[in-house]
Amino acid sequence: MHKRLPLHGVLVTVAAVSALVLTVVKKSHEGVVGFSFESKEVRAQPGTPAQAKHDLKELKVFNLTLLRIKESYVEPGRIDPKGMLFEALDSVQLNIPEVLVEPDEARDALTVVVNDKRETFSTAHVDSPWRLAGQLKKIFGFVEANMNPGADLAQVEYAAVNGMLETLDPHSVLMDPEAARELDVSVGGKFGGLGIVIRMIDRKLMVIRPIKNTPASNAGIKAGDHIVKIDHQSTDVLTSDEAVDRMRGTPSTSVTLWVQRKGEASLLRFDLTRALIAVESVQSKMLDKGVGIIKIKNFQGSTAAETEQALNALRAEGAKGIILDLRWNPGGLLEQAVEVSDLFVDEGTLVTTVKGGHRKPRRASRGDGETSLPVAVLVNAGSASASEIVAGALKNLDRAIIVGTRTFGKGSVQQLYRSEDDGTMLKLTVEQYLTPGDRSIQGVGIVPDVALQRMYVPDKNDAPADVVRLLAPTRSWGEKDLDAHLTSTYAKDDDKPTHEVSFLFEKPKDKDKTTSGVLTPEEEEAAADDDIVVDWETGLARDLIAGQTANTRPALVKSAKSIVAKRRVEEDRKLADALAKLSVDWAPPAAGEPPAKLTASVSISPSGAVAPGSIVTLTGTVKNDGAGPAYRVHARAHADDQVFDDAELVFGKIPPGETRTFTTRVEIPKDAIARVDRISFDLKEARGATATITPIEATIQAAARPTFAYSHHLIDEGNGDGLLQRREKHRMRVMIKNTGAGAAPETTAILRNASGDGVQLASSRMELGALAPGATKTVEFAFTVQPDLRPDEAVIELLIYDAQLGAQSGEKLKFPVLRSGGSVAAAGGVVEAKADLDAREGASADAAIVARLKKGARFKRLGTIGPFTKVELDGGVPAFVASTSLASSTGKPGNLPAITHYQVTPPAVALEMSTFQTAGEKFKLTGTVTDETKVEDLQIFVSNSGAKMETRKVFYKSNRGAAKAGSLPFSVDVPVWPGSNHVTIVARENTDVRTIQSVVIFREPVKTAAAAP
Repeated sequence: MHKRLPLHGVLVTVAAVSALVLTVVKKSHEGVVGFSFESKEVRAQPGTPAQAKHDLKELKVFNLTLLRIKESYVEPGRIDPKGMLFEALDSVQLNIPEVLVEPDEARDALTVVVNDKRETFSTAHVDSPWRLAGQLKKIFGFVEANMNPGADLAQVEYAAVNGMLETLDPHSVLMDPEAARELDVSVGGKFGGLGIVIRMIDRKLMVIRPIKNTPASNAGIKAGDHIVKIDHQSTDVLTSDEAVDRMRGTPSTSVTLWVQRKGEASLLRFDLTRALIAVESVQSKMLDKGVGIIKIKNFQGSTAAETEQALNALRAEGAKGIILDLRWNPGGLLEQAVEVSDLFVDEGTLVTTVKGGHRKPRRASRGDGETSLPVAVLVNAGSASASEIVAGALKNLDRAIIVGTRTFGKGSVQQLYRSEDDGTMLKLTVEQYLTPGDRSIQGVGIVPDVALQRMYVPDKNDAPADVVRLLAPTRSWGEKDLDAHLTSTYAKDDDKPTHEVSFLFEKPKDKDKTTSGVLTPEEEEAAADDDIVVDWETGLARDLIAGQTANTRPALVKSAKSIVAKRRVEEDRKLADALAKLSVDWAPPAAGEPPAKLTASVSISPSGAVAPGSIVTLTGTVKNDGAGPAYRVHARAHADDQVFDDAELVFGKIPPGETRTFTTRVEIPKDAIARVDRISFDLKEARGATATITPIEATIQAAARPTFAYSHHLIDEGNGDGLLQRREKHRMRVMIKNTGAGAAPETTAILRNASGDGVQLASSRMELGALAPGATKTVEFAFTVQPDLRPDEAVIELLIYDAQLGAQSGEKLKFPVLRSGGSVAAAGGVVEAKADLDAREGASADAAIVARLKKGARFKRLGTIGPFTKVELDGGVPAFVASTSLASSTGKPGNLPAITHYQVTPPAVALEMSTFQTAGEKFKLTGTVTDETKVEDLQIFVSNSGAKMETRKVFYKSNRGAAKAGSLPFSVDVPVWPGSNHVTIVARENTDVRTIQSVVIFREPVKTAAAAP
């Protein structure tokens, strides 16, 4: 099952939202939605206001969700109380490190392990929702009593709720307030903001375009502007979402943007007042040949009205045909989809929603819509839900010709239930819908009348970027590929395209210039901007309806035959010409020739272990020993590793007795995980000749990884006491040390403000470049504490990462903001440490330790404050030491240097591995975790996408009470499944500091015995 992040807020009272929602959210290809080993578990975050203790055993949220499921869920037969219990607890164990759940199917029980405590709970009687709740209450009592302090117990319950919902279908989910607000914007179409479409490009927040008649456009913001600051916050450390959050706000409130514009010597300042922004969901454009196009991005509250307005404008411009572009449209509001369909149809049932035996048809009404002009609908795999209602209605009512690829296949409807207390929202599947003729698209999608397939051929073939793609990708992403997807008795996968054509993709000339290269099918995504681009698909749709007097689907499909046939010939010629540049003869087969007889092989170079960043070549060789020529010989690779999967080798025509070779190149990612990949191939020829290719193996080495330890030292430039007070300036001095075995080629340090406008950062990003093992670098960030900071705590996020290898360390630092306790009284002379002692960043016993001072070490005295003496460490850096630990000295300072104290030293994981393959069901994983301070615990997770095995927690070990706090040896029999198993080891020093290491273990596929002759 997919696992989601725990959500924020408490669900107490719930009110139904009337809108029915049909939308799709793309999920992680690794199978874990919202869950990341790099993210912290469900712990209260620094700066979070204290709240009343959540009573986990009360199960308020869980029970209310169960009630909604019982009352409203579309398929009561899918409610499996025992399965819900297991998945709820599985979600909890993924989010709470010290929790491990061990199912025991033979005993109909499960054992819950929390730290070193174990208890077994029977599941035999869990046969109803309320018995599920009763048993979960007992389990949560055990979990709460034994888990580590500091956990946000509400988050534990939310994790359980979403685990339970995962057993129902992929679209039922509990959303946190932020996600709920975003959904409100997407379906409502309005928000308080400035009216700017932005994108992060090369770490710069760029304006793609201002929306017309908004504060941004009225003030003169232009496309291509670089937004440097939003109010006092530098944008170089913000994500696009964070930047949007800062620009959005209550209408009539103000915000200042600082903009860098090409040709301007200095930054431009724009003082803007937020307004209510109506988000456009529809764009339109008049094309040539008398055809207009309407692009619908999503179905929000205004979509039908926007579509009608666009339709009227195009007709006024003389449009004689309409293209409705629904590509990459994830859906939205059901009623808006019905109203858009009604604009093109005068009679018939547009859609029917069904729950159990209850049916609710929505019928077309006669009105002022467009029912006379020919219509073509463009769709693809990103067209989902509400988009499929429109496409299905216009197809099955014979109103439009459908062009593109099979759609996503989501045939269910969700109801929203909002918490009035805190804004959390339950999205629950309550109905399925049927297109005209009682056809469900659930899991099967809308099949186009004219099916299209993009092909890619590079201009050359000498680099990994030169990718040949003639076939559709093996891996698909649709409703049928989601775990626990609904099935429908109304769904029939018997529809076939009437026409098919493959075409050679060419990047549109007016495509956004910030995008480089040609995207392969698996990389293709929706354009981030809103421009209508006339691509090949749009041009074909235009030609299919241009000049047509017919306005029905059967007539349009019939007339498409000659147009598609002509295009097919043109594209075949273009493909042959493109392949000829690669020395491949793509001549079509001739009739009456003798058959070909092929033998084939593929070699890999280098043949041994391959280092990350290396280029691997796959060279195929095909020989024709037959009497006749082979035509259009073509091979494709299959592997668990997407680096190799779907690689294509194109040989073309091979005359009798001759041999052809073709080489493709693959670059191993710099952050590749150690693994062995089994690569198989299938080979095809235009007249059916075949050849068996022996699979090959690729052994990938992992690069030695850097690990970032660091010391943070707050330097006070106000009253000098090393503590935070309002209106003070400070420097955050960070010393970074690479304690790992490998170099960090591209190190960056970031300081991010997590305190709102109460803290202003003067600098926030530092590029450190390469950092060799054992090397150190020091950076300083400046910030100011504002007088209006609330509450009395400043929260700053520190992150050090390497962009190439993905290694990172970081934490949220929280500093109490104090009233001034007086200034440092200046004092001179030299002091000497009476014994080994600690030096702190501030004049407080709670201030962070920044250095260790050896007995006899002498330092310059700068002053005194209370019980502390301020001294000068190496490099002129101030620190504070207990005055009673020092003695005056006549010697010179600097005789013994201070030893930097690294507050964060991530654990080191050393694995003992001689192989990455096994034939058995278990793999012995042995190693040791070490840390300079302590090792808190160790977790091991396994996933195998090929075996449909999502992330599973298979091991947990606490190191509390161990004889050696800084060492945790382990030897674990890790369960593995046939194919590639991603094994992830998570070792923690504490809640914030952890090290993550992954390997891939290949288990030989189970061989099926051949039948006896």
